[in-house]
Amino acid sequence: MDEKRKIIDMVAEGKITAEQAEKLLSALREKKSAPKVDSGKRLIFRITQEGNENPKVNIVIPIKLAKFGLNFIPKNANINATFGSSKFDMSSIDWQEIFAMASSGEVGDLFYMEVEEDDGTTTTIRIFVE
Repeated sequence: MDEKRKIIDMVAEGKITAEQAEKLLSALREKKSAPKVDSGKRLIFRITQEGNENPKVNIVIPIKLAKFGLNFIPKNANINATFGSSKFDMSSIDWQEIFAMASSGEVGDLFYMEVEEDDGTTTTIRIFVE
């Protein structure tokens, strides 16, 4: 028996008033219209340096939030990053393609790059979905 029918039956049996039924029905409508929380996949940006156990950068974002945030980055934005003595132009990454792959159900590495530092160590840049 569905919830609405139970409320109507309770009014008919005199267990609750019409006003109480109105509040219950209103709460049911709010419950059904509330956005569902996506417990889905997460987009992860991780930068690690050879020899360090902990990542230098570890950003975890729900894919839906990341896609929404992409709307606020200008298409011709110049995004540069510096890792040690190495500079990297992050605007060369096709973010639309990254999010399209992430949204399509891709799991694993979407972007992987190793940067050789002046001191001989390697910095690894990974963007992946889990």
